[in-house]
Amino acid sequence: MSAPIPRPSAAASAGRSSQESARSMPMRSTSVVSVSAPVIEKSTAFSSSKRFEVMAKFLHQRLAQSKWMEEYHENMYFGTANLGTFVRRPDGTYAKTTQNPSVLKAVELIAPTVAFTMSCDSVSVLMETLESDQADIPFMDGTSLHVVPSVTDVINNGAYSHQGHFSVLCRREHFILVCAASPPELLAQGASLEAHLVGMIWGGPIMAPAAAYNPMMMSVPRSNSMPNTQQMLPIQFGEQPDLAFDSSLQRNMSFGDASQLMRPNTAFNAPQPQQFQFQLDLPQHTPQRKNSSFVPGHSRSKTAPVSGMSHFQPQYDQEHDSMPTSSQLALPAPTHRSRSRVHMVDPFAQRKMSMVDPLSHAPAGPSSSFSRRMSTVDPASTSRHRMNSVADFAQRKLSTIDPFHKRSDSTPASLRGSRSNSIVAPDRRKSNAGPLRSASVTNALSASRRQSVTSFDSVPEDEVPEMAQFPHRPNMTKARGASVSSTYMGGYRGSVSHDIEKMVEFVERAMELEEEGPEDEVRQRDVPRVFLLEHACCVAIAGCLVCVLQVWCAAKLLQQWRLDGGCVRWALLATLPFFAAFSMFFMVVIAGSFFQIFGPLGFMQKNSFYYSSKAPKITEHSGEELPHITIQMPVYKEGLKGVIVPTITSVLKAVNYYQAHGGTATIMVADDGMQLISEELQEARKVYYELHNVAWVARPKQCTTPGPDFFLRKGKFKKASNLNYALHFSGRVEDEFLIQMERRAKEQLCSVEDLSVDDEEELLEIARQVVEEGDGGRTWSAGDVRIGEFILLIDSDTQVPETCLLAGALELMESPEVAIIQHSSGVMNMTGNPFENGIHYFTDLVYTSISHTVGAGDVAPFVGHNAFLRWKAIQSIAFEEDGRTKFWSENHVSEDFDVALRLQMNHFFVRMAGYHNNEFKEGVSLTIYDELARWEKYAYGCNELIFNPLIYWPTRGIFTPLFLKFIFSNIKITSKFTILAYVGTYYAIGVGFPLSLLNYILAGWEFQLDQYYQTSWHIFVGLCCVYSILSPIAFAMLRYRMGQATYIDALCTCIKWMPLFILFFGGLSFHICKALLCHFLSINIEWTTTAKELEKTGFKVGLDKVVRDFWHMYVILIPIAGGMIYCALYAPRGYLITDFTVIVPLANAVGCHALLPFVLGLF
Repeated sequence: MSAPIPRPSAAASAGRSSQESARSMPMRSTSVVSVSAPVIEKSTAFSSSKRFEVMAKFLHQRLAQSKWMEEYHENMYFGTANLGTFVRRPDGTYAKTTQNPSVLKAVELIAPTVAFTMSCDSVSVLMETLESDQADIPFMDGTSLHVVPSVTDVINNGAYSHQGHFSVLCRREHFILVCAASPPELLAQGASLEAHLVGMIWGGPIMAPAAAYNPMMMSVPRSNSMPNTQQMLPIQFGEQPDLAFDSSLQRNMSFGDASQLMRPNTAFNAPQPQQFQFQLDLPQHTPQRKNSSFVPGHSRSKTAPVSGMSHFQPQYDQEHDSMPTSSQLALPAPTHRSRSRVHMVDPFAQRKMSMVDPLSHAPAGPSSSFSRRMSTVDPASTSRHRMNSVADFAQRKLSTIDPFHKRSDSTPASLRGSRSNSIVAPDRRKSNAGPLRSASVTNALSASRRQSVTSFDSVPEDEVPEMAQFPHRPNMTKARGASVSSTYMGGYRGSVSHDIEKMVEFVERAMELEEEGPEDEVRQRDVPRVFLLEHACCVAIAGCLVCVLQVWCAAKLLQQWRLDGGCVRWALLATLPFFAAFSMFFMVVIAGSFFQIFGPLGFMQKNSFYYSSKAPKITEHSGEELPHITIQMPVYKEGLKGVIVPTITSVLKAVNYYQAHGGTATIMVADDGMQLISEELQEARKVYYELHNVAWVARPKQCTTPGPDFFLRKGKFKKASNLNYALHFSGRVEDEFLIQMERRAKEQLCSVEDLSVDDEEELLEIARQVVEEGDGGRTWSAGDVRIGEFILLIDSDTQVPETCLLAGALELMESPEVAIIQHSSGVMNMTGNPFENGIHYFTDLVYTSISHTVGAGDVAPFVGHNAFLRWKAIQSIAFEEDGRTKFWSENHVSEDFDVALRLQMNHFFVRMAGYHNNEFKEGVSLTIYDELARWEKYAYGCNELIFNPLIYWPTRGIFTPLFLKFIFSNIKITSKFTILAYVGTYYAIGVGFPLSLLNYILAGWEFQLDQYYQTSWHIFVGLCCVYSILSPIAFAMLRYRMGQATYIDALCTCIKWMPLFILFFGGLSFHICKALLCHFLSINIEWTTTAKELEKTGFKVGLDKVVRDFWHMYVILIPIAGGMIYCALYAPRGYLITDFTVIVPLANAVGCHALLPFVLGLF
């Protein structure tokens, strides 16, 4: 037996406010008990400053497990961003798990000890049935739930919390705001509220199930069902259950059923309590609790036994004589010498205090007659069997509050007794001495309906019950040494449920041990990350294949030179570097395919230098302060409902999770479309941003006219300049903020660190307004636009995993040399059309292949979104241009590729993470037009990173300084090879169509060609064998080996999308070639953002787009097709071209280009 947990000191009890020490609640009986509501105050027993945050996190997790904090998906404005818990600190502030300022303000106005926002399936169903002007929701027991349009109405109109309890349904936010005076009461109040809602939806009372037969507890016959349960009063967890049957019901029952409801002829004498001692080292059978409601430490009132019932003498108070009484009967509650204590909370106590007597004022109808029937029933007529059923039901319901409770049969007898004794039948309650109460006294008390008030503080010190010890569990002995689990299991009635300090200490220790591993286990963060060589071997093989191919071609030149001695053919060696670049990626695919089929895959489950397959453990960072993270999201003209709201809702989940673990995070939107859209849409965005505490910056719209409004949005692709403007504005605001802080500190004669939080918020707002005025009001902004230590860069159509901020912060803290953590992403389908599904599969293929190569030792790519950036690393590559500090290159379309190269050359590196299992979701192109534009943009960006435009070759040279710096940098040679192979892919695709046309003329008209020349037919067959046969087989095997799918399913999926890929890549060459030529010839070309929502489609709309966007392509294709037909059928002898090896490559290119817009873009 463990020592009892000490009670609160007298000083602590005396320090409670009068309101907290006099909390009471009307019950369904003539006796009302009251209890001092537990207040979370600082204690010498547990003085940690984080105990309020721990309790808030614990309540959030417990309520989430009960499915009381579920997101409402139909509501576009609100979701889990509003859902959270609140725990009041001694200074009046709240530890919270949500950042919605409106909800926090409402809670601060009500000022409860604890509160949470309840959103579950029953709330969703109830919302669908509400009338537009409905202000209250009546329940079956006569209570009601108040309804307000929004939580702002609670703020504006005020709210009254009766004894710390308050419940209100907020329509717009789609949740119920539930407030209580202590954490246990909050959990019980949620259970009671859920029972009311489910009962209303079900259309009848929610009754307790029949208890299983237990010979140790009952001596009545076994019964698995209760007759006529429709007529029984619903169980309410905030009150004593009324266990009475209408006497008329017994007339409709059989004798056997009715006999179980008869009052026993003799009094039930409870045996003396027994104490059990548990062996912690040896497993033993849990002793069964005997048929007793006795709790160690309780002392019954000494009254006379009469009529087979024990009772507890009520005390009348004159101040309650004038209070409204209830007609609902209740069982007598256990008391100490003269006092009793309530263990449950009614969320509707505020309204019940002012309710009229339903017996005399209820309207006529079924519910009214039902109330009158219940009010006339003597509770003593209920049998012990029914009492046991209700007790077991309540025990199962309350057991969900214990975070470590598994099954009721594993609970020790002492806890079972303390839990169920408060709701057992009156005839099972036995006083320690004295006679039982007579029936006449009972009836007299029932008729008077008086209420007595008793305070827990008046209980004699030797009468306070002891806390029962938590049962032993294997490997958790240390965590159970100071258990307070009875706070959860039996603390609602007759136990020290408000010992919050011990409860928080218990929860903290339990959570620590839950996540701790063996003591001798090496920490994951201390395991060195190895530098893998699998990818280096693959690249070496691919490089050897490229060299063998080029040497074989050069050998042909040498062989012919020996035959005829012609030296002119040696000029063909100048083409070797170009064709070597074209074939690099081809050879990498061949070598990589064999590695995917036969190579090792163990590295995919380990953390290496460039790849993370295991997320960092938060238990290895105990005591470390989590950094501030800024989520930056560039936005243009995307829709608020379809794009921006789902993305921010997803991000807010991650923010709440990160803040629940002690971190801080803010969202900053670089809104490039705010000043371009209509005023109505502007206001909608501003209101939404303000409601969800989202900071935003909007730069001026472009104006090329000289004057005060002149402003250029530089760049072919505006994303880089948009991000630069927002970051530059943020830096200026932060500089002004520091100046304002120093000025305020001098005014108050204190240091900057001594300024309050309110001062900081005020000065931040002043600094932002000062910077806006400095821009002449042309820059629009709101919120905290400062940048944190880390940045999560996302697109406007993104879904992020809930744990991403915590994992990203921990990994960047562990690896200071990492500048970017790029996360592997999945695809978020928007429309589900065939083209989007095909691009979905292609995107999954790309990310899976990248994860495989990076896991094998390759340098991770940076794709520009779904990545964590180290702000100091980004600042290290900043540069001055146009009088501003810039971080992203506005002169490059592929700004992400440019940043990755500059970071790696500055001794940082990029890492890829796959431990979120593609829970990062990104949108893909919805139409063929967007996908072609995306490939054009990539090709243009790669070309401008390597080559200067032709006009600058005489002055600046052929290659850009960035490319030359990259070639001679310290980046490993294998990474340089793969980067060059990737870039060479665009050139290989771009020259495919022109070289096929050239081959058609040279080979078709049989010009004298050297053996060094490779015809298009050879290349065409090679591409078909590698990309249409070998690559699908290898990728299907890779997916099978990684456990993503069976081999047959994976192979069938590859085959299913093969026609789409043949058509798409066959018709891509012309568009890539156009983008490359535009850069070389300095032709202006721009791209807008990819469409995030499907636009209007149809045959006419699709035909208009084909004519508008592809007319120039058909101007070239139609003459080529006509020439091929003429040369094959009508050309004179010597000009006929009938060799299929010459016709097929060009015919495939022309056909794919001509069909691509019609097949994939017409509908």
